[in-house]
Amino acid sequence: MKVSAIFLASAALASSSVWAIPRELSRRTGHHSSPLSRSAGPQTETTEAANNATIQFSGNWSGAVLTSPPAGETFTTASGTFTVPTMVTGNGDGAAAAWVGIDGDTFPTAILQAGVFFEVSGDTVTYGAFYEWWPNFATDIPTELFSMEAGDVITVEIVATSDSQGTITLINQTKKTQFSTPQSAPTKLNLLGGQNAEWIVEDFTQNGGLVPLANWGTLTFTNASASTSSRTKVDLSTATIFDIEQFGSIFTDVTIDSTSRVSVAFA
Repeated sequence: MKVSAIFLASAALASSSVWAIPRELSRRTGHHSSPLSRSAGPQTETTEAANNATIQFSGNWSGAVLTSPPAGETFTTASGTFTVPTMVTGNGDGAAAAWVGIDGDTFPTAILQAGVFFEVSGDTVTYGAFYEWWPNFATDIPTELFSMEAGDVITVEIVATSDSQGTITLINQTKKTQFSTPQSAPTKLNLLGGQNAEWIVEDFTQNGGLVPLANWGTLTFTNASASTSSRTKVDLSTATIFDIEQFGSIFTDVTIDSTSRVSVAFA
């Protein structure tokens, strides 16, 4: 669906602070992800994927989510690799973010995540990397420390060393550069539960509302996996697919292509 469709719906949303969408992107301030916002969607169905994954719907997340770890364990790592997309311009301003993270679905009080955002303004496309321990705002990584462009292959590694400490690492496989930083829980109310691991393209929040979605084509996470406190490796065979659904329209088409690969297409 074209970005312009969201603009047409924006008038209907003017009275809703939850779904208010800016008409144009302003300077990148107050950006953050949000926990998964489930929506009923038009129907519940199953995919043709090998794992017969269930499709569910969300107002902001699209991708694959491990909604629970093996019994008695917690997720402590999540990792994945993707290619920075070549954005489609000419459909108005928009944005999205691709990231790997821990928690934020069935455990909604914290998310430890990192990834790449992409913004379209007219014919100009801006790429950048970020990290975040929600509910803190995202921290954009200066381009002099970690830069990228369309076609670069990026690996994201999330490691939770405890419920209050972790490390995020981003690797630009193409440019042979790396950025890593330790992270701490914002407050004692935002400790990790280790209950979810995810590979997401998100309609993120900026300046108090969801941004209009830009057309990223198809973004594919490869080598997607998570591990638990007992070092058990967990693949995508039990993952749930989430597609973005807003205003009765589905904006993404997610497929789990293998136990380590999920593709997120802008529909």
